[in-house]
Formats: sequence, C-alpha cells, structure tokens
Amino acid sequence: MHLPYFMRRVNRAFTNPIMSTFAWLVPPLAIVHHVGRRSGRRYRSPVVAFPTAKGFVIPLTYGRDVDWARNLVAADGGEVEQMGRRVPVRRARIVDGAVAYLQLP
Repeated sequence: MHLPYFMRRVNRAFTNPIMSTFAWLVPPLAIVHHVGRRSGRRYRSPVVAFPTAKGFVIPLTYGRDVDWARNLVAADGGEVEQMGRRVPVRRARIVDGAVAYLQLP
C-alpha cells in the first residue's frame, strides 16, 4: 500500500525532523544517510528498516521514486543507522515487493 503523495510533504516538513531525533535508537526505525544525486548534499532520512542476513529491507511506503532510495542506488550505497550503530550499505537496489517480503521477519 502506498501513502498519498501529499503525505510526503507533511512528513518531510513535520514528521521527519521530529523522528530524526530518535529514529536511530528505536527499532525498527532507522536513519538512512545518503548523498543527493544532483546537489551532492548529505541527507538523513528516517525510515523503517528490517535487518537481514545480507543488509536491510526498507519498505517503500511512498513508492519507488522516493529521493532517499534513488540517491542510494545512484551513489551505490550509503549508511543505515539503527540502534546506535552505523552500517555501510553497498549495492543498494530497489526490488519487487514479493522479493522483499521473503526477507521480512
């Protein structure tokens, strides 16, 4: 299920700044550290991240075109901070939901 587009603006302006203060410490929340594709600027985005044997599964609740996911793929990685630990992520990719569901707890 994808959330409505207007929720992106609400979350970016209000929810994300608040969640960024504690998401790195409270699982399954996490912070994705990524670099902008065009700007080169560093960003922090709060997400829900489930650790797996090979990395993380992060549901794309807004669809495949979210900036943080596109930035991770374009930069060939970034970092995920969860429970106080920063884990490098390499070879980030966007997969079909059926593939991702198999990795979820």
